Amino acid sequence: MRKSNKVQRRMLLVVTLAACLSLLMAGCGSSEEFTGLALAQTDMGDITVPEDVLVVGLGEASHGVKEYQEMKAEVFKALVQNNGCRTFIIEGDFGSALKVDNYIHGGEGTAKEAAACIGFRIYRTREMEELIEWMRDYNETAVEGEDLHFYGMDMQWADNSKEYVFRILEQVVPEACEGHREALAFLKDEDMYDISTDAFVQGMPAAESLLQEVDGAKDSIVEAFGSEAFELARECANSIYNCCDIRRSDLEYNEVRDGHMAEKVQWFLDHGDGSVIFINGHNGHIGKVSVAAYDCLGSLLAEKLGGGYFAIGTDAEVTTFNNQTDDGFEELTVTNGNSLNALAGECGEGRYYIDFAAAAGDDGWDRILEEKQSLTTLNVSAVTIVKSFYTTEIVLRDTFDGMIVFDKVSPTTLDL
Repeated sequence: MRKSNKVQRRMLLVVTLAACLSLLMAGCGSSEEFTGLALAQTDMGDITVPEDVLVVGLGEASHGVKEYQEMKAEVFKALVQNNGCRTFIIEGDFGSALKVDNYIHGGEGTAKEAAACIGFRIYRTREMEELIEWMRDYNETAVEGEDLHFYGMDMQWADNSKEYVFRILEQVVPEACEGHREALAFLKDEDMYDISTDAFVQGMPAAESLLQEVDGAKDSIVEAFGSEAFELARECANSIYNCCDIRRSDLEYNEVRDGHMAEKVQWFLDHGDGSVIFINGHNGHIGKVSVAAYDCLGSLLAEKLGGGYFAIGTDAEVTTFNNQTDDGFEELTVTNGNSLNALAGECGEGRYYIDFAAAAGDDGWDRILEEKQSLTTLNVSAVTIVKSFYTTEIVLRDTFDGMIVFDKVSPTTLDL
């Protein structure tokens, strides 16, 4: 997610489905005759992944779509039930998400306030609040050690990470803590997009010094707050360093950011209980093959974990979404025809999930999954809705292990 821009042009694109329909007719008849639909699942509660999977990534073609935010809750609940998953990790700020985790463990406040902490306006929705409230309700009756956690793998903000680590340090090394506060005082969320590159460069040694301070105070922190608090404080300090690192160069921003998000996921694996973890972000982050000129999060995880990383993508034929602008949000609609989307209308609720392994060997699915398909890829802010800017061509089987496909999707229910 990046800073929003004024939308230059608003238009509704109508794209014919003739190409994808002709593909289906050539390979396996019309969509009504496409027997491979029997392999598709319409109940997201039945989704499961192989036992050797460590990380399940769920991508979304747009962050501003109601069905995608509802779907992340459905898939996570299915993984909790079917695979013993207990950790939900969002494309949101690490330190800020700790406040959500505190809330779902009985902390004060409301689900709305917790959702507002994640760090992006696009997550301030009723759908996100409902997921957070469900996790809180689940934890009220969860067996000890089987409670759910809500974390963030991003580091574009700093206020909440600073708040967490300084709250710890001021209790054990108050004199040193004040010096670190002053050195990092420039790093404020409200000013983040106005801070100079030079300031971020100079902030990196200050953040590294903070990290060393936390390490030096480890014994005192563990004694006063416990080992988990130390590990979280240390990672908050590391997130502050990461924040400076990704913002010091626009040219390397995406590559450095995805690299640090991959490090965060590995951190969660190293500090978890061995159960499968769920991560959620944009399709472009989650896919196993990068669609831009840098190594994305999913490609880094696939390289490191091999079959231990399972990626699910999403798409829709007609996408109406909340587009973030400098002044708020506006609803826009785009269309995208491909061989997957042409089948969505044939399924029960206008959506389906296809596990590529389950479809292997089916001539119709093999054709669809092995030929390039146009996939919707809308960022938080769509500067233009010319099709070449909001779609990308990929070979599905190379990029994902499964897809959730919709006929039509609608905007999130904003609760700003």
